[in-house]
Amino acid sequence: MPFKFYTLPAAAIDFPEQPVTLSSMPCEALPTTTATAAGATGTARTTIYYEFNNPSWAVGTGLFGIPVPMDVRCDNAVPGASSVGCVFPDYAPTNVVSLSSSSPNCARHVRDAQASGLPGAYPDGQPLYRLTDATLRDRNGNTACPQFSSGGYPRPTGYSCDEYPFRSTWQGAYTGSLPQPQPYPGRTFDWCQITALPIGSTGPDGWSACMIPAAENSSAGSLLNVFYTDNRVIEKDAFRVWIVDGGGAV
Repeated sequence: MPFKFYTLPAAAIDFPEQPVTLSSMPCEALPTTTATAAGATGTARTTIYYEFNNPSWAVGTGLFGIPVPMDVRCDNAVPGASSVGCVFPDYAPTNVVSLSSSSPNCARHVRDAQASGLPGAYPDGQPLYRLTDATLRDRNGNTACPQFSSGGYPRPTGYSCDEYPFRSTWQGAYTGSLPQPQPYPGRTFDWCQITALPIGSTGPDGWSACMIPAAENSSAGSLLNVFYTDNRVIEKDAFRVWIVDGGGAV
């Protein structure tokens, strides 16, 4: 890559002169943003400029610039978070969930659903995309897990209904079926205590439902929200889910 040389005024130099070695980072650059209003996002790509005073390090005289190879996105658009932060939007984060976690049955459901062909599996499955609209999230949840009082599945005592792909994704049971008028068919597994859905269905279209101990289901939902917040996953951001057994992948 050819270097571009520049001259900057002293007031534009952010870091003092300091030694450089092959094993040290002379400086660290962090982005700032004007995208601070609620719901705001901003994307930019910058160039970092260096000037080497040691002739053995220099490739020329004066200042040269190295473009950052990817965009940085800063936002104040993470639901439930009031802080501004920045990410590399080209990177799709991965939610690592262990079968030995506090929600092992939820992890087992995701594992079986992905193994049946549904999207979201790490590392090379089709990604999931976050959905933040509350009405559409409810439509996804009610499609996959209708209440018994509305003709849905009975809940065993102490259990609640878990769906995959998550209701908070565009691949959820309702939004993942659009634009066709009816949702794709659902599926379940032989340990899930749902008799109204078929067992053994495969393929990328559709969704799955499973009865999970209610406390586990609630914990898994909270941890998913933590993942969204920590990784600044906003509307239509891609991500994947990696199910591990506690000591590695499954």
